[in-house]
Amino acid sequence: MAVYDLEEQEQLSAMKAWWDKYGNAITWVAIVAAGALLAWVAWSGYQRSQNDKATALYSEVFLAAQAGDTAKLQQTANQLTTEYPSHLQASLGALLAAKADIDKKDEKSARVKLTWVIEHTKEATVKDLARLRLATLLLDEKAYDEALKQLESGVTQELAARFAEMRGDVLVEQNKLDAAKQAYKQALEKFSGAADNNTLKTIVQTKLDALGAN
Repeated sequence: MAVYDLEEQEQLSAMKAWWDKYGNAITWVAIVAAGALLAWVAWSGYQRSQNDKATALYSEVFLAAQAGDTAKLQQTANQLTTEYPSHLQASLGALLAAKADIDKKDEKSARVKLTWVIEHTKEATVKDLARLRLATLLLDEKAYDEALKQLESGVTQELAARFAEMRGDVLVEQNKLDAAKQAYKQALEKFSGAADNNTLKTIVQTKLDALGAN
């Protein structure tokens, strides 16, 4: 038993020496880790709070659009882009505000908002939708080269067919008919089999037929 007590004392002494050497550092590591965890929890809570506020504002934008309250829509959409520029809700609000501008024939303001979405949103599909709408405005303004620039880079699968169709429309206006035919053919290939695409496919096929065979 005495031998066991001696071994136990030696182990305790070794542990005490080890703690004297490293215990302070370990304590600080634990404090730092705990602080990091608390900071992460606080940041997550802050992010949730910000997201909730952005969502509430977007709801106001959406309801204003539904009610035709253009002044309220534009004011709240501007608040979204100013206070929550990195949130998806801000980009969606800007898209609604741009649509309202287009309905009022204020293409200049619409271009500003669509450009803002393209430059700020992190969501590829939302960015591509803004690019497509901007290309449509540029086509109407006969800014054909600028329109094609909006359509030339990579695009999400959901909008690939619409991008190809729009390229065809621009190329027709430039009288580049062979290139337009190829663009329309690409559009037909990219449309999915979804029922809601049947009308769009029919429209593209009509455009292609109008350019002649081949």
